[in-house]
Amino acid sequence: MQIELRVKGTPDFPSRTYDLNEDDVRSILMDVCRAIGPRGEFVVSGFGQERWPVDVETDLPVFLEQLPSALRAVSEGVTADLDFYEQGIERSIVLEPANDKYMATCTSRTDWQPTPVVEEMLVQELEEMLLAVREEFMLALVSMAPDLARHPWIRQWLKGLDEE
Repeated sequence: MQIELRVKGTPDFPSRTYDLNEDDVRSILMDVCRAIGPRGEFVVSGFGQERWPVDVETDLPVFLEQLPSALRAVSEGVTADLDFYEQGIERSIVLEPANDKYMATCTSRTDWQPTPVVEEMLVQELEEMLLAVREEFMLALVSMAPDLARHPWIRQWLKGLDEE
């Protein structure tokens, strides 16, 4: 299993104001992913498929929304879920700790079926892979919109805290 984000250059980012009643961190994640979409590449592979049908503008924000809880779970050595629920991909990965490894079990909700169903990763490799996606996203955000990178919702997201 591999999850990776690549962003080339500094995309243009139209600034906007976020409404406390109508927006949350997902709004920011979606806007940033929309901006980096033409210059970015979100790559997920594994379970018998070299390249999953995911993209930056639709699937990356869904993944990023779940990333803090997945990172927290891995650092605490507990089970984590990553749900790629968007139409066309519709699969999930359950990450279960097993000593110094994590067993990743993929479930599909489409005709595609994973082979193998289970892959294993060392804890350190899994954590580094997830952190690398977060780091690449933040580098893109800081280069496009430094003020937005300091937004309270982004700070909470980075800390893995739920919004208040």
